[in-house]
Amino acid sequence: MTDPSNTCATLSPDSMRVFPAALMASLVCLLAVNAAAQDVTADTAQNDSAEVSYEWPDPSESHIAPKYKATLETPPVVEWTLSAELGFLAVAHHIIQLSNDGSRFDYRENGGQDVLFPFFRLSTDLKFKGRHTVVFLYQPLNLKGETVLSEEVVFDGVVFPAGTPLNSTYGFPFWRISYLYDFLRRRGDEVALGVSLQIRDATIVFTSADGTLRASRRDVGPVPAIKFRGRWGFENGVWWGTEIDGFYAPVSVINGSDEEITGAILDASLRVGYDFNKRVSGFFNVRYLGGGAVGTQSDPTPPSDGYTKNWLSFLTFSLGIDFRAVQ
Repeated sequence: MTDPSNTCATLSPDSMRVFPAALMASLVCLLAVNAAAQDVTADTAQNDSAEVSYEWPDPSESHIAPKYKATLETPPVVEWTLSAELGFLAVAHHIIQLSNDGSRFDYRENGGQDVLFPFFRLSTDLKFKGRHTVVFLYQPLNLKGETVLSEEVVFDGVVFPAGTPLNSTYGFPFWRISYLYDFLRRRGDEVALGVSLQIRDATIVFTSADGTLRASRRDVGPVPAIKFRGRWGFENGVWWGTEIDGFYAPVSVINGSDEEITGAILDASLRVGYDFNKRVSGFFNVRYLGGGAVGTQSDPTPPSDGYTKNWLSFLTFSLGIDFRAVQ
């Protein structure tokens, strides 16, 4: 074997001068190769990142259906809609009793409410940022009947003998304000839930045709309710929708009074419509309007003892129009 020390000893002076230069050249080559490898790695990472990145398309360039583009777009700050309905009302069932010793009176069978009555309602919506809607509604309701009594009836202690020509007025117009939250926020469609506050303005009058006998009740008060509204549109402009306001509860729980009266309302509709353009829609609507109250008032006006039992079921059929004044 050769002794390493002897090998080093045999290196010539020229070899010793060349060795440092070769070593330096080798280091430079290694550094160059390492830098190139890092550049390749960076380029590969950048290309991989470019392959997995995704940019949302501009809504105007999206190929999804137009009705769904609203979920990508910023909704209008305010939308304002005016609505009106016109049609007729049919009484399916309507009974009333005034005072504990009063008669149970059937308006449809004995009070002249077996005919059709004119019906209309007006409402307006303000929708904010595609989610929040405030609805204001006015619903007139005034039913008049004329009949000749086949048997004696008693209202609040006033006796109307058999054979009396009787005129009756049942007025129950109301104003309603509602708040809705739309879970879809999509133009043309709606799934919204909220609350309503209704102000009733009831007038109940029974009068003999000659004016010698009269019994009447009047009442104004708040009625809260839960509200639901839905609408679903199709690409051809046809749509269907529903709107429901309802509650059932003791009045004393609502307003903290001592009056043991239980009340209920249900205003439920189903409609089919067509969008003529972006501003005007027409629809046909079928509505059930029902409710009533039973109980005793704490401070009745004599000769009444304050007891009331009043339940009604109405059906309405109407044509309506929606006009989007601001959108």
